[in-house]
Amino acid sequence: MNVRLIPPDSSSTFPVMSRARSPARIRLDPAMTGAISFRVIAAKNISDLTHNLRVFAATGNAVSAHKSRVSARRLRVLLRGMKPWSVQRECRPVAANLKSIMAMLHPVRQQDVVIEWLETAGIDTTEMQDNRSEISSDARSRIANLGVLNLVGEFSRLMENERWRRSDAGVLDQSCLVIVPGIMDDTLKTLYRFGTLSRVLETDGDYHTFRKDLKRLRYWLEFHRSLFVKDDLAPWRKTCKLLQTTLGTLNDLDEARMTGYDRLLGAGKWGLQRSNAVDRSTSHSSTLNVLPKFWRDI
Repeated sequence: MNVRLIPPDSSSTFPVMSRARSPARIRLDPAMTGAISFRVIAAKNISDLTHNLRVFAATGNAVSAHKSRVSARRLRVLLRGMKPWSVQRECRPVAANLKSIMAMLHPVRQQDVVIEWLETAGIDTTEMQDNRSEISSDARSRIANLGVLNLVGEFSRLMENERWRRSDAGVLDQSCLVIVPGIMDDTLKTLYRFGTLSRVLETDGDYHTFRKDLKRLRYWLEFHRSLFVKDDLAPWRKTCKLLQTTLGTLNDLDEARMTGYDRLLGAGKWGLQRSNAVDRSTSHSSTLNVLPKFWRDI
């Protein structure tokens, strides 16, 4: 099976598009080799990232900023999963490109989160919207001037000519089902490498690494979705989504405290909401930790 990845045309102007897109459904087949499955996953996500960056450069809207970061993060997760079979000197520059894209968009996303939080609380955000426009304009300019789409194209070229692949990675010529269990086990092991979420919160309280690792697990479940039985996958997808949502709420509350906007909730409400978010998060994490590892039997 030949999967062609076409690098974005960096010479073309950004078209005026208004709608970013969510991650495309990835369809893998057990007959695919491991190498081809990686190329299919890469192709879909590169296409999404290119499209969403074009939308952001043309419009600067909040959805495109967020979805561009999601697309870039998904590609970084793919690179990390490929690591046991990849040539790191070839992959590191591409990973750095993706990290720089996320860094350019981070200030915009951070501002959007605060604005959304304030608007939900019924707070006027006119002044923050003006500041957001300046931040967005700067990011859009940097994306255009630095040839960001060409950076994305480097990923396409890396996958197309297979420079990323180690010469001794013969397992990638077998069915993709051979490598799936190891990828899933390693991702789950990484998630709980510092213990359960309850332990993380009780020790240093830094749940951000856990939150990032949870996204990696969720992305790999999505990448391999077509290879799994729906009923086996459903509890994992549901629990990951619930846990990610509650950890997102916890993060938003902590951002509000750091920026001083927590006072707008009213006396005592911030602490109560945070406590509830912690309780829900630890409950979902405990559920996730005991779900059957069905991928070991595919």
